[in-house]
Amino acid sequence: MFKRFIPIMIFIVSLLLFPTEAFAVDYSITRTQFDAYLQENGNVIVEEKHTYEFEGKFNGITRELIPKNGTSIAKFQASENGQELEIEKDETLYKVHRKGKDEIITVDLKYIIDGGVDVYSDVGEFYWPFFDKSNESTYENLTVTIHPPRETNDVIAFGYDEAFDKAAVQNDGTVVYKFGKVSDGKNGDIRVAYDKALFPAATDTSDKEMKGEIYKAQQQLYNDYAAKAEMRNKINMIGLIVIPIFGLIILGLMLRTVIRSLNQKRAVERETNLSDRIPALRMSMPATIHFTNYKLLPPEAMSAALMDLVRQGYVENVSEERFRILKRDGTMKHERILMEWLFDEIGESDEFSLDDLTNYAKKKNNHETYQKFETRWKQAVAEETKEHNLYEDKTKYRAGIGISSILLLPPVILFPIYELFEWMLLALLLMAITITYALAYNPKTDKGLRIILEWKIFKERFFRLSEDDWQSWSEDDRMRAFIYGLGTKNKKIIKKNEDYANAFYNTKTGSPEVAYSMDMSTLIIVSSVATTSFHSAHRSTASSSGGYSSTGGSGAGGGGGGSGAF
Repeated sequence: MFKRFIPIMIFIVSLLLFPTEAFAVDYSITRTQFDAYLQENGNVIVEEKHTYEFEGKFNGITRELIPKNGTSIAKFQASENGQELEIEKDETLYKVHRKGKDEIITVDLKYIIDGGVDVYSDVGEFYWPFFDKSNESTYENLTVTIHPPRETNDVIAFGYDEAFDKAAVQNDGTVVYKFGKVSDGKNGDIRVAYDKALFPAATDTSDKEMKGEIYKAQQQLYNDYAAKAEMRNKINMIGLIVIPIFGLIILGLMLRTVIRSLNQKRAVERETNLSDRIPALRMSMPATIHFTNYKLLPPEAMSAALMDLVRQGYVENVSEERFRILKRDGTMKHERILMEWLFDEIGESDEFSLDDLTNYAKKKNNHETYQKFETRWKQAVAEETKEHNLYEDKTKYRAGIGISSILLLPPVILFPIYELFEWMLLALLLMAITITYALAYNPKTDKGLRIILEWKIFKERFFRLSEDDWQSWSEDDRMRAFIYGLGTKNKKIIKKNEDYANAFYNTKTGSPEVAYSMDMSTLIIVSSVATTSFHSAHRSTASSSGGYSSTGGSGAGGGGGGSGAF
């Protein structure tokens, strides 16, 4: 019963935590025009025209107006085609109600900024942020026009951030800022100053002279942008030099690695006797499986390791599901751990059955011990692989390559600061390639490459092996081939062994040529049951809880705002 209310509860919580996202409206603001009419008393009448293109249902538009310190917003009105629209105010956010669906609408807004013009002893200044970084909408085509109280040719006009270098002074003193597209989250304060004589009715004035300060601020702004442009050019030049050179060096090193690897492979192929028989045993079967199977030891590998103990005569198969230790002397470390794990921890008295494994894995208090033994066994197999020196020691080389990627870190930080995003992406890509190369480069020795090559050729040729050729193999070779296919989860090798074994042992009389506790046919049957048991135990212990592991505002003195919809 309770489950039926879960979706409702989730919906209510989403409304409480994310009210805006819960009712997201799909829209774009395709055209925006702000006209600010400066009044002789220092107030500013603002008329805004917003064209919205909606997809789907909507309830209206929003306009946030955050007044500067010492100013206020008054007489906010909204209309469409001369028809007044309902307004709902929530602190600095104005909601204009206008329901619809899949429409393009144009809404006119009008309001007064009380005290919008700061009047000094020499000038009247309108320094205002019509939007700031809190704006969550993109203006696709924005124009801001500042109208003086009357015509004049004495004008100072400039802008910050998105408004920089956008001001165009007209003959009558009107200033037009053609922004074009302005993305959300951007600042764009405009700053316009006229002679004080244009504001004779202003009462809140200052005796301070401001014209020189404004000119100084304008000059400082242009100096800062010029310095930034110069620095941008320098950073861009760094990108033009550093990125290609670094890239060519890394590319050269990688090409050299590829060429060296190909030459080594050809040399090893010439020296390797590639026959149709199974490769000679250079390591234990579990280590061979680990090395040639991308260092993976799936549950099938544990079954293969148990079968390999039988093959070597350390363990005998008493029945289809039961095993007994014959001897422990001469075993390798991972073989001793496997014996301790299966026959001492899970089984008893040197005997172990697959039923013991299933019952052991069912008990949660055994899971951590099981996982510890599994980890110890896998580590011991990996240790044997390492002892054979199958990989070249390239630690210093790889460390050098990895550390060299740090050279790209300063450019990666500087490029976005100076809006050189293309260089930033290239630097990040090059850094990722360099780090990947350093981590992935782990060349094999001739011995390691020979083992990989021999088993690769074996897998390819085994599928073409005739039944007569398979029968000519020794029992040990047949077992090793099956155990390898089992441990690497190679279904084709397993299937072919099964087919040949069924045909061979169903017609064969007498005993196998080697004294094993089971022949191939029995090995295949027992390994199938063992694999299922190891899989089941692995899933049971892996699902145990916890598990076990070894290893707002602007430079205009406050103010701002933005647009939206609901």
